[in-house]
Amino acid sequence: MADTVTTQTIADASGVKFVTKLTNFSDGTGETLVRKVDASELTFMTEDGNRKISKIWYSINTANNKSGVEIIWDGVTNATALFLSGNGYWDLRPAGNEVPNNATTPTGDVLLSTKNFANGDNYTLIIEFR
Repeated sequence: MADTVTTQTIADASGVKFVTKLTNFSDGTGETLVRKVDASELTFMTEDGNRKISKIWYSINTANNKSGVEIIWDGVTNATALFLSGNGYWDLRPAGNEVPNNATTPTGDVLLSTKNFANGDNYTLIIEFR
């Protein structure tokens, strides 16, 4: 069996932004380095790694309070963009702060790994890239 996951594009506008919704209902197997955003298949995202995470809405529901979701910039050497647990919303743009892609030789792709997920754990993420 496998986790039940979805990836939905909400917005993909050239020169404007890319917004995606990601969900998971885990059977305990979890996800490891799963490609959630493939820059080569999108209008806004670029394969040079110049996009940044500007906003994120997240709801991560786990039995173990040490569990979470890791968002990873893909590259020759991957780089963790965010590690999330619990529920919240970050809008980094008003302060001029966004999460840049700091992977070595970036591909522009975004990976995701769940940490310590058990049967019934779940997440919903909405991520805006600018």
